[in-house]
Amino acid sequence: MIVLPDPDITPNEFTAKMRSGWELAEECFDVPAPEPPTQQAAENIQDWAENVLERWVARKSRVVTAARRELDAAAEEAHRQRIMAGAIVGLMYEDVAKVPRAVPVPTEFADEPEIADAYRDILEFEASPFLEHARRAYRACAANADGGPEGMRHWRSFCSGRLARLPPPREEPSAVAGSGGQTP
Repeated sequence: MIVLPDPDITPNEFTAKMRSGWELAEECFDVPAPEPPTQQAAENIQDWAENVLERWVARKSRVVTAARRELDAAAEEAHRQRIMAGAIVGLMYEDVAKVPRAVPVPTEFADEPEIADAYRDILEFEASPFLEHARRAYRACAANADGGPEGMRHWRSFCSGRLARLPPPREEPSAVAGSGGQTP
């Protein structure tokens, strides 16, 4: 949350819902990403994904949902908070998406570039719902900042910049594989 631009009001001027949402969002960022598996064989990665990664995503999702609930309510209370809530929600979902996108490709695929690419496509697809939530939140933040208070207009460039750095939306892996006439 340290990357957020400064708002034109102090935190003690936030509504109770905004303060609560902000605190829950900070908790979200305090949930550490799981360490990747030390053995990068396919079996080890699969076991890690089914146990460690799934539990982490579930835990992180619960915290994001709680924060988002408060931030959505805060967004209804004041235009400034609507701008800030969009940026914070975008950051939370962007943070969640980083972990599945960073899962290592199994060592067995080192000599199989097509399979390694298909594996990466699957990882990107698994992260795509989180990235889409981030995109929507950043778009809303930028649009709200455009029409918002003068002291909050700089949030538009922040949210537009974050949106521009996100990877483009992905197609479902089977559609990607089928479009080139080859299957992994």
